[in-house]
Parts: sequence; C-alpha cells; structure tokens
Amino acid sequence: MRISTNSSQLYSCLETVEKALPVRTTVPLINNIYMQVKQEELLFSATNLEMTINTCMKNSNNDTGDILLPSKIIDIMRYFPTSEVNLDINLENYRIEISGGSAHFQLYGADPQDYPSTAFIEVENNDAYSIEQGVLKKLIRAVVYAASAEETRPAFNGILFTFKDDTINLTASDTYRLAIKGINNQNWSFEEHKCLVPARVLRELIRLLGDDQQENVYFNMDSRSIAFNTDSLYFGSRLLEEKYPDVSGVIPKDYETRVNIDCKMLEDTISRAALLAQGKNQAVNLSTVNSNLEVKVSSQQGSMDESIPVGQNGPDIDLFVNSRFVLDVLRISEEESIIIDFHGNGGPIIFRIENDPGFLYLVLPIKKFN
Repeated sequence: MRISTNSSQLYSCLETVEKALPVRTTVPLINNIYMQVKQEELLFSATNLEMTINTCMKNSNNDTGDILLPSKIIDIMRYFPTSEVNLDINLENYRIEISGGSAHFQLYGADPQDYPSTAFIEVENNDAYSIEQGVLKKLIRAVVYAASAEETRPAFNGILFTFKDDTINLTASDTYRLAIKGINNQNWSFEEHKCLVPARVLRELIRLLGDDQQENVYFNMDSRSIAFNTDSLYFGSRLLEEKYPDVSGVIPKDYETRVNIDCKMLEDTISRAALLAQGKNQAVNLSTVNSNLEVKVSSQQGSMDESIPVGQNGPDIDLFVNSRFVLDVLRISEEESIIIDFHGNGGPIIFRIENDPGFLYLVLPIKKFN
C-alpha cells in the first residue's frame, strides 16, 4: 500500500493525536497511532484509555487498509526535508518505508487487530449540543488553573460540569481556591445533571481548539464519557467517578470591603512582587490605606512595596495571599478592571470580573506569614 501526501499536513495530524498518547502504560499497543487509509482520506487516532483524539485529512489513495504507526514517525515528519512524502506500507509484516527527496526511513508498525476499543460516546452533530470554539475555550480557561494536580485528591483533579436548563456551570478547586464560570444559551435545554471531567484532559482540549467564534464544537455526554466534535477533530474523555463535594457553602453572601482596581496595573505589580516572594505559598501582603492598595513583600532576597489607587467601599484590610493564585485570575481576565471582595483579614478573597456575572474566583488568605 502506497500513500503519497503532503508532509506538513501529515505532521499536523500526527501532532494533534500525539496529545492522547500515554506517558506510561501497561498496554504497549496504545503507544502507537492508529491510521486508517480510505480512498478519499486518512484517519488518525490515539488514546491513553482516559482520552481519545481522532483527526483526518483529505487525501486521494489508491489502496485502503489500516496499521499502527510507531510514535517515532512524529519526530521524523517534524524534520522531514520535502513537502511531499511517500509511505510504502507492507500490510503483511507492517514495515513502513518513508521517503522524500534524498531522505529514506524504515520503521516497523504493528497489527491494529488488537488495538483497544475505547467505547467513548459518539457525537452526531444533528443530535448534539453546540457551542462556538472560542467560547468553549474561554469557558474552560476561566477555571482549569484552579484544579488540583495532587493525585491524593482525585475528585479535585477534575472540573465539575453542571448542566441545567439552558446553562452550563464549570467548577474547579484545589481546596485553597475555587473558580466557577457559567454560561447560558437559549438554544440549550439540558436535563439537570453533573459530570466530572479530568482537568488534564481539558487542558489538552483547549490546546487543540481555535479561537474562532463562528466555528462550532458539538458535544454530548453519557454516564461514563463526554465527547467534543468539530469538522476535523473528535475528542473523547472518560469521566471521573469520584463524588465532587458541595462547595456552595464556602461562598460568603456579603462582602465587608470591596475594591475596584485596574487589572493590568495589579497584574504588573503582583508580578514584580512575586520576583521576591519565597516559599511554598509565594506570599505577598495586600493592605488598603487611603483608597490605595499597598502590595508588599519581604524575603531573604529583599523587599518591595508599591501602591495602586483603587475604588474602595468598606474598612481597610491587611492580609497575605499566594501571589501565583492572584496572577492566575488576572491573566485570564479580558476586562480593564477587576472587582475584589474581602471578608475581613481572615476571610476568603473573591475576585469578580466586570460584565461577567457568571464568573467567581475565591482564594483563601494565608493565615500566618512565616
């Protein structure tokens, strides 16, 4: 079987599905990329059994068949010297000859017969829900940074999707902070239910999505999986089985002090303070004096202090907070200003983005600065 195709397009497909290859596995076959050759297209698929990515490219082929490609082919195509590449595949011994210009490689593939079936939910666009790619990307980015990376807290390794009527709410937490983002669409009509999606899977999804506000992503879910589909991409993920705790009780109803502050100015100031912040908590001191937010840090490396004018409603505050936690929310905001609600010197800090009532980000202060 011979395939003649564009090397850049081939590399793009391989690079897309590469994100689903396992880092470690006890199932050797899934270290490979599944390729199916049809008369008008090439289909590629990879899985780590937690997520599956499928993509395709148009290509006119005289032969048909399928094979498992070794992952080394990705590196070969990354540095391939010509725009056209030939793949001559022997389907009896799965030897692959790759040639173009003066370059010639020989690889050994594998029989796809025992390649595991992932059995993720299928997405039929006519029966699925739809959302613009750019909107979905922003929705996930608004919360994914707050999810825990510690394997000892498996529930907090996921992002909770809550579907109700015409609304989707995403919730992420590592127990020190909490991010919630909701959007609604009058074209949606969900039965009320929840599902917990691995955060690391969603980080891969937003790397693959574009910022196009016109092109739709179609999605659907069942009791075990959730899947997203575009014209050229299928992305499926298993759901986490852990029960996500009810976090609504940690959100205060009323603030004691509210400040409105320039988002870029605060980001730059916290970034400068973080240069000298040390320790696991990367703590900086925030206090308000005469309608100014004072940002201070002192460590073995040195100290700094800087003042930012704010609109303030309520008494002055004085507390310590993880600088990285603050920067995470400032970097996803697209508004000129951000609202910060304080609940005393020991209570949670809540960030709200103007013109986005569906967003909330809660951070616990550092109780004692060492």
